[in-house]
Amino acid sequence: MGSYLVANKVEQYLELAKKKDFGLESPLCSIAVMHSAFFSSSELTLRDRLIDSCVPSTLSLENVANNSNRGDIENPANKSQASILPRVKQIHEMKLMHGEALKLVELLCMHAADLDPSGAVNIFKHPVFVAGTHGIPEIVEKIRESFPVAVQFYDNEGCNPFQRAVLFRHHKVFSLISRISHEQKLIVADNMDNFSNKMLHLVGNLAPPDQLNRVYGAALQMQRELQWEVEKVVPNIYQDARNIERKTPRMVFTEEYKELVKEGERWMKDAANSCSVVAALIATVVFAAAITVLGGTNGDSKFLVFKSEKAFVIFAMSDALSLFSSTTAILMFLSMLTARYVEDDFLQALPKRLIMGLLTLFISITTMMIAFSSTLYLVFGEAKTWILVCVAESTRVLVTLFIYLQFPLLVDMFYSTYGHGIFGKRSEKPLY
Repeated sequence: MGSYLVANKVEQYLELAKKKDFGLESPLCSIAVMHSAFFSSSELTLRDRLIDSCVPSTLSLENVANNSNRGDIENPANKSQASILPRVKQIHEMKLMHGEALKLVELLCMHAADLDPSGAVNIFKHPVFVAGTHGIPEIVEKIRESFPVAVQFYDNEGCNPFQRAVLFRHHKVFSLISRISHEQKLIVADNMDNFSNKMLHLVGNLAPPDQLNRVYGAALQMQRELQWEVEKVVPNIYQDARNIERKTPRMVFTEEYKELVKEGERWMKDAANSCSVVAALIATVVFAAAITVLGGTNGDSKFLVFKSEKAFVIFAMSDALSLFSSTTAILMFLSMLTARYVEDDFLQALPKRLIMGLLTLFISITTMMIAFSSTLYLVFGEAKTWILVCVAESTRVLVTLFIYLQFPLLVDMFYSTYGHGIFGKRSEKPLY
């Protein structure tokens, strides 16, 4: 619904809500399926997030209700008085759209909260489930602030909004559970669906494909699923609860994820095999270079010919570092090949070994190329600079290529393993 219609339609809609249940046709439900209208669903790069943090956006309820020139939340206004760069302009318009959508939700919730309980239930029940299913925490948060018992609603399958968020793996919605009262946490955690599944059983179900495919590789997918540590927010007694099939949450998880565990093991071992071969070749080459006396020795003193050359010192240090790092990489990859590959290993143990292996392999390749370049400099000196320039450029290309191909995986694994996890840094601000 366009923001220019809000002032004329909100009161009429709320009056009708006292008498009938709009179901999935309510304005709140319509807004709850518009992912692009809310910041939480925006896929912004680091650069875009920096721009977003700098672009101002000052909106008020009056702006939403009275501004007829803004357009609607699906089609934000394209006219801008400011002379700004194209991407900054896009971020600015997107931020205005997010603000308008949020203010529209606030306006609807604020007026609906003044209705009698039955009218408020008619308005809030379906939208809170639609927002939980589609992963829009802003709507769930505003509904919870206006009508606190909304998180205790249950749908036709017996699930509450947080259980729907768990089923569809919307972590931003589920993270709001840390901001509700302790009493409500117990009520939400104690709820069972029509098959006697509690929240821990539901998180044990296999995630939807669209959520699994957001992460590259079966091993990282398995790690992401293990990071859904719902047991931290529910009482310990529920960890042994059984559903209608007499299965505990752990039994459900093991059964649902046995194929993904096998795929993760195969993915890890393939990566370890490939990388260990490269690391072994590097170790062989740099070891041979280390025991070969570069330039020979002085016939009389038996000292190395290039002993006083700075390039020789660089060669020796780079070669030694390459040997040690490649050997470390081999040990890391061998430990991956001999691991047990139980479910919990995918959370920390295996990713840490792969990170260490890839990092030391990258160091060994870089230092090997530095040692090689130093050798050529010692041989040709400054007499043939064009050779040195060609070698330096080739080295830069090879290192850059390795970074381009493998560094994104290394960064993803490092962030996933050592970062805040899928829930990030949870806010402790209570939802009133």
